[in-house]
Amino acid sequence: MVSFRSSALKVLIRYTTGLNFDAIVVGAGPAGATAAKVLGDAGIATLLLDKAQFPRDKPCGGGISARVIKRFPYLASALAGIPAKWISKVYFESPDGSAVDYQSEDPLYMMIRRCEFDHLLFSLARPGVEFQTALVRKIVFRDDGAVVSADVDGELRDYRCQIVLGCDGANSVAARAAGLRTGRVQSEYAIDMMEETPYDELDLRDRDRIYVFYRIQGQYGYGYVFPKEQHVNLGVGFKLDYYLSQLRGRHYSYHQSFTDELKFKGLLRGESNEKHFRAFPLPISGPLERSYTDRALLAGDAGGFVNAFTAEGIYYAMVSGEHAGRAAVKAIRTRRFDGSRLGEYQLAWRREIGIELSKSVQIQRLLLADASRVDRIVRAAGRNPALADVLARYATGALSHPQFKQALLARALPLYLREKARALISAR
Repeated sequence: MVSFRSSALKVLIRYTTGLNFDAIVVGAGPAGATAAKVLGDAGIATLLLDKAQFPRDKPCGGGISARVIKRFPYLASALAGIPAKWISKVYFESPDGSAVDYQSEDPLYMMIRRCEFDHLLFSLARPGVEFQTALVRKIVFRDDGAVVSADVDGELRDYRCQIVLGCDGANSVAARAAGLRTGRVQSEYAIDMMEETPYDELDLRDRDRIYVFYRIQGQYGYGYVFPKEQHVNLGVGFKLDYYLSQLRGRHYSYHQSFTDELKFKGLLRGESNEKHFRAFPLPISGPLERSYTDRALLAGDAGGFVNAFTAEGIYYAMVSGEHAGRAAVKAIRTRRFDGSRLGEYQLAWRREIGIELSKSVQIQRLLLADASRVDRIVRAAGRNPALADVLARYATGALSHPQFKQALLARALPLYLREKARALISAR
């Protein structure tokens, strides 16, 4: 194996002679950059591909659970290079207008701009790998390796490798090429419509609080407002099948109505700017049944690693990316790329985040299928600080699912039973 801390001349020779890379990472977002960093740090000959040059814009709410620092300690010092806003106040509003306003003694959420955070992760990975701006068109898996065909400045170029790490987002080419995602996905995805606008155009009354609105305007979906250091990020989201049947073609007008509602409530002043508006797909049905196959691993949105209840994906992208990178290093060093060996990747991420991701799907379906359930929970949390604490910490990732369940049993179950009894009495 050739050491890959190589010069530009060696890279040129590699391209022109057709020498293999050991690993190709498709997609340089949080999952891909984290996986590439693991591979590069291990001295693995790695090519990182992305359709965009960095820094680049990425539509996203831009909120990350505060636990990301404990999980990835190297971020603590690296984050000093970009604006990052720590939030300890959370406002939840249910469909009937009930609300709970919670403040934690410690930070719960970190607000970042994806153009800055993703570039930071990319910069951490870049010294150990080679990078090429390229749009991947096709991936062919063979017994002796894989061929990634990508468009580079209008020229189709083939790259060969031993293993592919698919980190190329919700519309992953790698996932379909590997046969790990098939068919129509309307029921498995949401669509998120957001804008990230400077405060001098669209100002937020309280820049120290995140806002979450469930089933805004009485329709299926959610709305959010995330304050950044110099920008406000706000948006609405819906199940993709609902959007296609009810809201198709009205992206920005529906976003504007949400913005107008917030202005009416006095939370915003100024004007929405359509040039900052973006829409993007979001997998909300949990990780794929299989995140691996012979010579392929999936991480981040490509593998469905998004919390279906909170819609957070950045933290899970990094976790799955790190595990994918480690599995690929082991496969390359042992020269084993079969599914039985790569299946260790799935066991690894399941041990760390499997339960909370699967439970997030159950909670999403349970709560959002019936607006009255959300109303009752938010009303109860508004009256009970202990329940508000549990709700806010779980919704921002500060509590794992086992911790959430334990806290509910200890603090919230008695309160829930009283609320349920009260609802039954009122219905008579």
